[in-house]
Amino acid sequence: MRGPQYSSVAIVLHWAIAILILGQIAGGLYMHNLPNASVIKFDLYQLHKSFGLSILILSLVRFGWRLAHRPPAMPDSMAVWEKLAARTVHWGFYALIILTPLAGWAMVSVSPLDIPTKYFGFLPVPHLPLGQGEAAEDLFAEAHEYLAFAILFLLAIHVGAALKHHFWDNDHVFRAMAPARIGHWAGIAGIIGAMLMGAVIYGITPPINADHPARRSVSVVGENENGNWSVDYDASSLKFIGEEKGRRFEGGFSEFNAKILFYPDNLEASSIAVTVSTGSAETGDEIRDSTVPGNEWFDTKDHPTATFVSNSIRSTGSGEYEADGVLTIKEYEKPITLVFLLEFDENAVKATGGADLIRTDYGLGADDSWLDDEAVSLKVRVAFEIHATRAGD
Repeated sequence: MRGPQYSSVAIVLHWAIAILILGQIAGGLYMHNLPNASVIKFDLYQLHKSFGLSILILSLVRFGWRLAHRPPAMPDSMAVWEKLAARTVHWGFYALIILTPLAGWAMVSVSPLDIPTKYFGFLPVPHLPLGQGEAAEDLFAEAHEYLAFAILFLLAIHVGAALKHHFWDNDHVFRAMAPARIGHWAGIAGIIGAMLMGAVIYGITPPINADHPARRSVSVVGENENGNWSVDYDASSLKFIGEEKGRRFEGGFSEFNAKILFYPDNLEASSIAVTVSTGSAETGDEIRDSTVPGNEWFDTKDHPTATFVSNSIRSTGSGEYEADGVLTIKEYEKPITLVFLLEFDENAVKATGGADLIRTDYGLGADDSWLDDEAVSLKVRVAFEIHATRAGD
């Protein structure tokens, strides 16, 4: 005889949560050891958060169901200490399967990177109302890790005890939770299948790229021998173009200031000075954009601006020019040559051009784990388009 059993809801939730937890621990260990430049690491972390939230929801339902439904009685043959140990392990499991994903959620919420969470890539999940800071992030990260290992420790005890009851004591303890009906297996498969379907949807959903123009706040002083020029803010842009995991992305800086003195007939007196607010970088993908201000990239807290200064401009052909100057990003100063084209008509001018950079020359993603060109391309194109009209003589 099978003896008394847990309810069907309890059985389905028990095994579905167990499978998801084992997958989370295995996946967590795997992705933790991947270099940051791995083409799948970021996605694995996003899926890890989604599965973790799923476990939290299912665990809260399981806990509520347990409070409302009395489990089968333990065998009379069990010693008092065995019953006490079993209850301790069971309640310990409830605490851990709720606290572990909560610690992960808290870790993401307090991270200074402020990376948003989207449930399987489409449903925004708000951060917990906690103050951000690296110390708090480290604390919750450590708690999340220790709690996960505590689950493994209790799991070993739990499985060992279940096998003892089944093979040594030959009582109903293991059979009370074992799936016995097709409905049990269908329920477990349904929950796991829904989670896997969420992962598939996440995997086939393309990232959001910035095909829209960035907001601009441009101040340019430009003049030639015919007078001053004022910038057409809506038509002007400062962009950067690169590749992430083989996919092209384009972004722009919404705040930059340029002082341009340009005399076609007196290039020696011409100059260019551009200051860019690095914290204004936008690509249209909020997850990517949230990482840009961090220490690995622009480090906007300590280096809020980047600059380009040139006092050496030369003509290379009809309307074509080159400007030799120094680009400064963070503490890195490198000489670059800006190539651009000027198109004049009676009352307007358009300047288009740019330069190709190697991001690691400027300490952008220069850590060893970001040096894999397959994740984020080392080569980045910086391009600008400035439209100006004659302001008056």
